[in-house]
Amino acid sequence: MDERLPQYLHRPVQILWFGSDEFILVLSTIFVGLIVGGLIGWSLVGALLLFIPWKRSKPRGFLPHLAWRWGLLAFPHYPGPTQTRFYE
Repeated sequence: MDERLPQYLHRPVQILWFGSDEFILVLSTIFVGLIVGGLIGWSLVGALLLFIPWKRSKPRGFLPHLAWRWGLLAFPHYPGPTQTRFYE
């Protein structure tokens, strides 16, 4: 069975001109904005336009680690976000 590897392994996956996590965020925000509509929908799109440049100033993997810190995501075999002492 043949496996295909990307040409540049160090580059993140990019869909259109967004990273993979940004693309999911853009699609879900536009989808919810279309359903809600009105002023709230436009404010969601405006918040997205402010959020993406802020997110791009952060290192890769920032959003999953932020979700982990808020308790929305659990990494397997990782300690919890409130763990301060580690014993080997």
